[in-house]
Amino acid sequence: MILKPGDLFFGLMEFLAFIIPGFILCATLPAIVGFSVPDFLNIVVNDVTAFAWFFFVMISYISGHFIHHICAMTLNPIYEVSYLKWKLKKHKSFISKSEATIEEKLSLQTDQLKAAEAYLKMNNPTIVPELEKHEANSKLFRSLCLLCVYLCFFPCLNWTVIISLIIISVLSFTKYANQRWTHRYLVYQYFLISIEK
Repeated sequence: MILKPGDLFFGLMEFLAFIIPGFILCATLPAIVGFSVPDFLNIVVNDVTAFAWFFFVMISYISGHFIHHICAMTLNPIYEVSYLKWKLKKHKSFISKSEATIEEKLSLQTDQLKAAEAYLKMNNPTIVPELEKHEANSKLFRSLCLLCVYLCFFPCLNWTVIISLIIISVLSFTKYANQRWTHRYLVYQYFLISIEK
């Protein structure tokens, strides 16, 4: 039996999109807010328990979902009016052809990207990990963009670190936008190739 990324509870998407951002938040929040973690839940003590690690991973996973949702509400509109608009203009003929073909082949769907992705998952499951990699990366960098701004409020940071965090935040947004666009572009490209076979 061959394991696929989707067969595991914590796959690549969950790890990059939810656990890592949640871990950063949970590890830094006590210092920023100023509360102490109970000893039985503290992962930095010498005799850390398996329960503490399990609890920390689960809290990170849950927190990561909240971060993901907040980032989607705040950064997706910025992406759509800036990077996406520019890329759609640059690749207008390819996008128009792709969406027209998707509407023709899958006429019941209104969201062409989701329809094409669902088609690929059903008919070409071997390329799903490639698509999920770009989607997971985009979600990770989208969360990092907001987390870097949040980390600027960490106590006792000098101006060099704060400026570095702001630069990393801007670069993270650029990477997020690039990975999200790459995901869309590849979905359309793979869809056109798959229906021509």
